[in-house]
Order: sequence, then C-alpha cells, then structure tokens
Amino acid sequence: MTDMVAESSRRPRKTGRSRAKTASSIARSLTDATYEHVLDLILSRRLPGNTIIQERRMAEELGVSRTPMREALGRLEGEGLIVRHGPRTLAVRLVSLEEFLQSLELRLLIEPHAASVSALHIPDDRLAELRRSLRSIDPRQDHPPAMHWVFDDNLHGAVGEYCKNDLTANTLLAMRRLTKMFERQHLPERTAPGWKEHDEILSALETRDGARARRAMAEHLKTARKNVLEIILGGARL
Repeated sequence: MTDMVAESSRRPRKTGRSRAKTASSIARSLTDATYEHVLDLILSRRLPGNTIIQERRMAEELGVSRTPMREALGRLEGEGLIVRHGPRTLAVRLVSLEEFLQSLELRLLIEPHAASVSALHIPDDRLAELRRSLRSIDPRQDHPPAMHWVFDDNLHGAVGEYCKNDLTANTLLAMRRLTKMFERQHLPERTAPGWKEHDEILSALETRDGARARRAMAEHLKTARKNVLEIILGGARL
C-alpha cells in the first residue's frame, strides 16, 4: 500500500493547462463529428438543396449543444456547401448545371494527372481493399446504387490522397462534392457510376501504369458528363 501511495505521488498531476488542452480536444472532436454528420446529410440528399438550416433544431436532433453545431455549419459555409440567405439564414447549396459542368471541367484538367501519379504511390494493401470492394458489387447482380457511390468515393479519394499534391487533393475533394451534390439533388434516379470504368481505372492503378490510369480517368469523367447531359437534355430538365 505504501509503495502504491508513493508511486501515486510520483505521477504527474494534470495542470490547469493540460486540463484545458483536454477540454479543447474534446470540443474539437465533437465539432468534427457534428460536421461529418451534417456533411453526410447533405451529400446523401437527406438535406436537399435549398433546405433551410435551423441551427437550434438540428443541434437538438443530433444531441449536441449549439456551439459545435455553429462551428460545424461555419466550416460547411466556408467550403461552399451551405450558403447564407440574409444575415441569419443558412441553407443547403443548390448546385446548378453550370456549376456542375465547371466542376467537372476542372476535374478533367487535374484528376487524370492525379491518377497517373497515384498509380506509382498507392499502397498494395489499399489497392487490394479497393479490388475486394469492387468485386462485392458484381455488375451481374443487383446492388443498391449507394454501394457503387461508396466505391466511387473511395476510389477517387485514394487517387487524391496519393497524388503527392495537397492542393490538388483538396481541390479534387471540393469539386467531387459539388458534382455529387448536383447529381443527388437533380438526378437521384441516375444509375450509379459505371462498374467497367471503375474496373479499368483500378486495373491501371494495380499495374502501376500511369498513362493508362490517366486515360481511364479522363474517359470516366467524360462519360459521366455525357450521361448527365443526355438525361437533362432528353428530359428538358433544369
């Protein structure tokens, strides 16, 4: 018992500064979790475009105080995913066709190059994980579109993560969010991204063929643009 008391007396005590740092870390974690939850609501279309954000009500629904909710909404506003309608009103951004096409145009300029670079750097275990995920959505069977969209996010996310350029990665993330928001807001019935296109991109990454990865990514993005325009023009939408 004496030894335990002595040992306890030698343990460093938390100072006011360390307690403040711990509290700050907890607050940041809560804000991050709130941000991720609201972001998912937006990208999954559970919060459609032009939906008015009621800070107090949303905080109550998520079981958090208004402080982390306010900070999370501030981040989303800074990223352009929610917009301000007047001094006190926030709403989910409604992405226009023009914004979609501009975002896709920018992706076409930089994402094929990012794919060619990432082909040399994505770890084997990450590629194996992507391959297992793609096999689980065999095109000969019916799968919920959400499964295809999850793979789409993971594949493009890996390309951005390993393109060795933080600015490129952040730009691609922002542009992919806009294109995804547009499709979920205006074309919820559109079929999921093509399995064969994803397979070609992944095969190029697996063989470490940068030129092939560049071509496959460019073709994938051009096909996405073509399909969306055909749906919109064919249905005289927007």
